[in-house]
Amino acid sequence: MDRLEFFTITGEDGNEYNFMFVEELNIEGKKYWICYEAFREEDSEDIILGDTVAFKVNENNGELFLDAVEDDDELEKVEEEWKKIMDSVDIDENEDFIMLDDDK
Repeated sequence: MDRLEFFTITGEDGNEYNFMFVEELNIEGKKYWICYEAFREEDSEDIILGDTVAFKVNENNGELFLDAVEDDDELEKVEEEWKKIMDSVDIDENEDFIMLDDDK
């Protein structure tokens, strides 16, 4: 990944939720995004990453729509695929993220 991708979704409750895109999965002809919840630390530019979230990606007239994966069997397939990917990756938990400023 060349740079970190962040986006905001407005929930049905009217609140805004921030996420960091991690990976796109294709399972049985359907597209899913794996993301982390992202929180900006008060009085700081630091980003705190929270839980992993899976979204189903739907396209309509070239626009992307993200939906919650509500079917338990479907969610289990996504979780299994993500676990396979994570099990194959060697992660150095001591490594920090480098935040890139696109404006410079």
